[in-house]
Amino acid sequence: MSQPRKVAFAFTPTHADEAKGVTIRRSIGGERLAILDPFMLLDHASIAPSEGNETVGFPRHPHRGIETLSYVLRGRVGHKDSIGNEGEVGPGGTQWMTAGNGIYHEEMLLPSDDGAEMLQLWFSLPQNLKRVPPGYKGVHEDDVPEFQTGNATVRVVAGSVDGTEGAFTEIAVKPTVLDIQLGAGGEFEFETEAKEAAFVYLVSGDLEIAGRLLKGNQMAVLSSGDHVRLESKEGARMLYVAAVPLNEPILQYRSFVMNTVEDIQETVEMIESGAFANG
Repeated sequence: MSQPRKVAFAFTPTHADEAKGVTIRRSIGGERLAILDPFMLLDHASIAPSEGNETVGFPRHPHRGIETLSYVLRGRVGHKDSIGNEGEVGPGGTQWMTAGNGIYHEEMLLPSDDGAEMLQLWFSLPQNLKRVPPGYKGVHEDDVPEFQTGNATVRVVAGSVDGTEGAFTEIAVKPTVLDIQLGAGGEFEFETEAKEAAFVYLVSGDLEIAGRLLKGNQMAVLSSGDHVRLESKEGARMLYVAAVPLNEPILQYRSFVMNTVEDIQETVEMIESGAFANG
């Protein structure tokens, strides 16, 4: 029997104060929702319009045991890391990074008269892949597959929907990540795997899911089901994300996500000895 996904619970993100000049709305990894296996963090980060040249964001810092996906909504976002990668993407562009066994990187929101805005996701790496070599890939707007159906525009960042394959296949947990825009009176319905954890982050507008109305920047964690129907009276933009939970021990210490206390101890010792992200 067909089972629609419903809103299990919804909430407004809380603010995180972690980068000077950057407004951060945190949905996952904050005080209201610490973890949604395999998702460790969802941030909606933005900077105000500026005519200056000062970049702001997240200076050089370490990661281990995760993968990140940064999806740009407005302005430009730059990446630079300890394995020699450097890139910059604009609206609709996406940056993926696997921290694997260890990486230092910086991610900066670049000033412009439009400001800058991005959504960033963290995925926990499966236990058997925590120590893979780090990596990076930047994809520009034109390389993210997009299709229209009725009054809906769907951009497939990762995974697949309605036969359209996404731009990223490298992410270990094989998520579905969709940027969905609905016009006034728009709707979009698609099939989902019942065993996946799934959520919708509303970037703007109004959204109805199985009778539950959401407005503004709200996070909705969905119940299990084999399909989801999204509707909007006034128009909306949202991020839909789903993946199968890892169901493994997860231990997070700052920007490191490992499986045991010993893993975290090893990571700290690598940092202290200078062996971290060093070959």
